[in-house]
Amino acid sequence: MRITTKALNRSMLHVIHNRFDDMARIQERLSTGKRLLRPSDHPVDVANALKLTSKQKELLQFKNNINDGLGFMAVTDSAMESMNTLLQKSRELAIQGSSDTLNESERIFINKETEQLFRQMLSLLSTQYKGDYIFSGAQTKMPPFLIEDSSADSVDDYNNLKMAYFNTDGMPTGSTAQIFNGFDNTAITNIIPGSFKLFVAGTEYVENRDYSIDYEAGTITILNTDLALDVTPGSVNYDINQVQMEFDYVTKGKNIYGEVASNRGEVYREIEFGISMQINISGDELITDSVSGNDLIGTMIRFGQNLLQNNRSGIQSAIEQIDTVFNNILSSQSKNGARINRFETTLDRNEGQYIDIESLRSELEDAEYAETITQFMLTQNIYTAALQSAAKIIQPSLVNFL
Repeated sequence: MRITTKALNRSMLHVIHNRFDDMARIQERLSTGKRLLRPSDHPVDVANALKLTSKQKELLQFKNNINDGLGFMAVTDSAMESMNTLLQKSRELAIQGSSDTLNESERIFINKETEQLFRQMLSLLSTQYKGDYIFSGAQTKMPPFLIEDSSADSVDDYNNLKMAYFNTDGMPTGSTAQIFNGFDNTAITNIIPGSFKLFVAGTEYVENRDYSIDYEAGTITILNTDLALDVTPGSVNYDINQVQMEFDYVTKGKNIYGEVASNRGEVYREIEFGISMQINISGDELITDSVSGNDLIGTMIRFGQNLLQNNRSGIQSAIEQIDTVFNNILSSQSKNGARINRFETTLDRNEGQYIDIESLRSELEDAEYAETITQFMLTQNIYTAALQSAAKIIQPSLVNFL
């Protein structure tokens, strides 16, 4: 068999190209630190590495869920802690207000402070985390409770039916009537004690002398015949120059259609494969004792009303009711704390699993530097030898051109 110079050149170039390719692959491993750069490097190891990478991504998502849940519950715990502080202060005021040494005026002053504590509690019930209301149950885009008002400051308030109304026309003194929302004619309840003002033709009438209010039921009892009026929208008295009734009251949150929504419902985070944990405390669960039925809003309203009406026995009853609500919030705090502990334990396990998988993936993917450098040097020597041998074997001569 005759080997021509052209065949020899082609064979040597092929060998040199292969050795150069070997050296380039090893150099790529050195520069990236990875042994597996493409499926052809080791199909089985590449498949296993991809499975480990997928598991790591899953663990990372669970970790994000856990951290989000921990943040949600931390804000919840802070809000509940602040509410307990406010309730403790309210209890101190109830004890002070129940003293037989206080007079009516002093109890009215105590209610001014109680009113602000109550408003602050309602503000805490609307605490948000990342734009979500934490005590709104499953409907996190809606506040669990709202403070609304009966406005009577302008003609527009009357035209837009923002002022509330009642009808005691022709009724004798001592008669009671429900106060209604002027816009949708629904009964108003849970009026904040101390916020109610009533004017007729510019004259301010005095609570407990000209009228009395049941703040929780939202009713007015007339004690002055001047207030035997029909104040329904469309009547002559529903006018800024006649009756002006201003107050604030508490309602549940409403959706975009004006429908009252429940703040019950659970919010979950998936913390492990197939395991989801609740992270929220609903507003009703937080403020309502399931055994006695006492709730924060009713308790604070009755407390304020008894202060305004100088009802010492009612103030004394408020102490026990505040304790019931306080204990219910403590119970919710304990439940929230137990969930935080579960999340933190799961987070530790998650991070441990992530590190273990990273170690396994590193064993599969990462290049062994000492071994790779040795391979590179050996391949470089082989490549150099191939070049040198080719230069010796392929010597140009005059025969090549004949």
